[in-house]
Amino acid sequence: MQSRNFVVGPCFGCPFRTEALRFVPAQSYDDGLTLLLFHAMNLHKETFKLLITALLQNISPVKIKEVWAIGSTLAAAYAFLSTTSHGVDFSQRKLVGIAHSGGSTGLMMLQKLHPEVQFQALILMDPGILPPGRPSSVKLAGLFNKMALTKRDTWASIEEARQELSRKGAYRSFAPAALESFLEFGLRDVDDSGAVTLTCSKVQEAAYYASDDMTVPPAEALIALSKEDRLPVHLIVCLKDEYKGMSDEMKAFQVDTVGKMTCGSVQVIERGGHMFPQVEPKLTAGHLRNALMKISDRGVRL
Repeated sequence: MQSRNFVVGPCFGCPFRTEALRFVPAQSYDDGLTLLLFHAMNLHKETFKLLITALLQNISPVKIKEVWAIGSTLAAAYAFLSTTSHGVDFSQRKLVGIAHSGGSTGLMMLQKLHPEVQFQALILMDPGILPPGRPSSVKLAGLFNKMALTKRDTWASIEEARQELSRKGAYRSFAPAALESFLEFGLRDVDDSGAVTLTCSKVQEAAYYASDDMTVPPAEALIALSKEDRLPVHLIVCLKDEYKGMSDEMKAFQVDTVGKMTCGSVQVIERGGHMFPQVEPKLTAGHLRNALMKISDRGVRL
């Protein structure tokens, strides 16, 4: 497997640079699928390396052309997929969108607002798509907002961050290599003192959870896809997460909505909690392969 980082400048309404990692399997097929991965809030595109490695080691008979992990804001993803300045014409690829947690809301809105980016299928991993109009959705968004605002965000050194994150919070369950990846790419230098802070600030993360755009529009987009039943949607969900029942109604909504589709599927992953792509990358890869098999068997188009 070969990997390369791509960077494009501001374009197509996105005022920022956009980065993406491309992974090309040892056996790449010109007529294979191109997978686009979108990460959770407060993470980074490199977080998927373990998962992608495990997936490509056992992907046969599914044909893969390449895998991309994109900085997953809506504007950034659209800009990267629309330009050809990086030498790739994504309109000529058989695209499968794969998103985890908050990355799923961006993927939902990408396919809704920019239908010119044509996906063959979507795979949602424990998506942060909340059922609209439910008190439980307000409470869960409020919980995430509070968690973001109150968590520690600065450490005197990278080693201090490593010691604390390996013992507390969601990161303590990460596979060791996934934690090291977060320390390298999820933190940045504060100054020359050696102190580090979150690359995605807690204020930025909290603003996402407080936004109405997190709830109603992505859920409406998922409901519409379910009713249309044309674009395959495959859900991978962990029912045993760390939110002590507060996410039960959200996940029941997702399972019910996707479960109604004749061209979709639902898989329950038994371990890893909400962050199962980072906690159990090999197990997650097996579930992704199952979904990709269904997509491949159904056939794809350009």
